[in-house]
Amino acid sequence: MLTTLGAISQDKPRWAIKGVSDINSERTNRTYSFVKFETFGGDLAALRNESTRPLVEYLSSTFGLSDDNASVEQLTPDASAERALPNDPKANTGITRDYKVTFAGPKPGTYYARLIDEYVSFDDNVDETYDYTLYQLFEVTNREDGVMPDYDGCDFTRSRNGGAMLRSIIPGLGQYYKGQNVKAYCIWGGEAVCIAAALICEKRRSDYAADRNRFLAEGDMVSWDSYRSKSQSWRVFRNIAIGGAIGVYAYNLLDAALSKGPRQVVVRKSGSSDMSLAVAPTFISDPSSTLAPALGIAVNF
Repeated sequence: MLTTLGAISQDKPRWAIKGVSDINSERTNRTYSFVKFETFGGDLAALRNESTRPLVEYLSSTFGLSDDNASVEQLTPDASAERALPNDPKANTGITRDYKVTFAGPKPGTYYARLIDEYVSFDDNVDETYDYTLYQLFEVTNREDGVMPDYDGCDFTRSRNGGAMLRSIIPGLGQYYKGQNVKAYCIWGGEAVCIAAALICEKRRSDYAADRNRFLAEGDMVSWDSYRSKSQSWRVFRNIAIGGAIGVYAYNLLDAALSKGPRQVVVRKSGSSDMSLAVAPTFISDPSSTLAPALGIAVNF
């Protein structure tokens, strides 16, 4: 059940779920900021045609400009005639576009922005209508001198399992770190229920054990046998609850180490090497033994 619930939100990027404060903290310079925009409507084509409107409104609000005479120029051509799919779990660099926004009027200026990721959700309403939500992630200039900002490069990953596994020492925190909020809530709830059940069962077992000992001291063997049986039953229930808590915790560790979460933005300094290191679980075959689990390490140049 936990896996099924978590899979519902797998494709939604982490920045669309949690915002951009964490990736803004990873910038190597302050000439730009990551900004998330959300637009809503029943016509996806219309949303796409107006997709730069939130950018213009953001710039006009941030720099005190009038957007009445603003114009937007796309500096980079589309990667293909067909627009890249925004909901690719691994992201698609075909979405990346550079824009120049020019403001006329009493305070003219030129500003730059780069679209680096987007996501589209489809929402059913109770009145049997539906809406689309277009999420867009931009790198937007902080400069007012008309010079293009020093954008950092961005990669995407769905596997930040090292950091997630370290955090999973506290149940659910690894899943929350990866943006799998539903899984995190289920793990927290499961642990809370199991621990509470174990405490309640232990209290009942302890009470029945005390009564059992009292009847034994009084020589009432019939009552002693009855309360001994009740004490043993509550001990079984307590052990089941403890086993449930251990099982949820073990699932939490394995899921944090192995499962892929929503795609995340990895900020790297512009012009840096594309070399990367990946660690993943695998199996090895030894002629003298059967298949054995192992960790595989891959270096990409």
